Amino acid sequence: MPLLSIITINYNNANGLKKTMDSVISQSFKNFEYLVIDGGSDDGSLDVIKNAQAVHYWVSEKDNGIYDAMNKGIIKAKGDYILFLNSGDLLLNDSILQKVINLNLKEDIWYADLIFDFGNGNHKLMKLPKTLTKMHMYKDNIWHPTSFINRSLFLKYGNYNLMYKIAADYDFFFKAIVVKDASTASIPFPTALYDTSGLSSLSENLDQIKKERVMIHQSYLTIDEISYYDNLMKFKIQSFSKWLINKPKATRITNLLFNVYSKLRN
Repeated sequence: MPLLSIITINYNNANGLKKTMDSVISQSFKNFEYLVIDGGSDDGSLDVIKNAQAVHYWVSEKDNGIYDAMNKGIIKAKGDYILFLNSGDLLLNDSILQKVINLNLKEDIWYADLIFDFGNGNHKLMKLPKTLTKMHMYKDNIWHPTSFINRSLFLKYGNYNLMYKIAADYDFFFKAIVVKDASTASIPFPTALYDTSGLSSLSENLDQIKKERVMIHQSYLTIDEISYYDNLMKFKIQSFSKWLINKPKATRITNLLFNVYSKLRN
């Protein structure tokens, strides 16, 4: 039975932290360590941490952003797998961890669907493909509140890159899954509720996310590989997408026809 390390980061979100901690501590599955990394809150979050049971490690000090805080948790973690459940995010019910463990998964990363909480009781189930492809990881991501990550991956490939302010988790998953071929397994049910008020969910940060993802692609892929994936996103045909590589005139004509078609269809 694997030991889990559950890491919650928090900054001035005492109410969300209390809900998150309650959802973890109430789990019927008990073979986990719980680490809470606080960024020096002054809103009562420390009282929530100090009054809670079953917190194995906590610290409250200034950090350099969410990924710096997550890295602090990784350094202290001792579990076989790590789950990041940030303040405001909830495990769906008291038996969800046991349900995951009962699957007896052996892959490097286990991932699940996620329920997004948009406030005022507005929830939406968001799904991921049952098999992760490189194309999926190029255009999308998996979600850390429902991703159980073998701790050895951080030892092999490093912790979150603080150069990225919003997309460091994408950088890690892209490197592990696409570049290093880490094995993955789909958990056939959602495991968490995600608080959409977080940094990466804010609409004003979407441009920054796109910018950082472009940087990540450029750091791991060749120009031809990026061209291929960009073509495949549009045209969905592998052979045609490969054919267009290094054919700028054909690419311009194809893109023009594609844009005309898209406008007519809409």
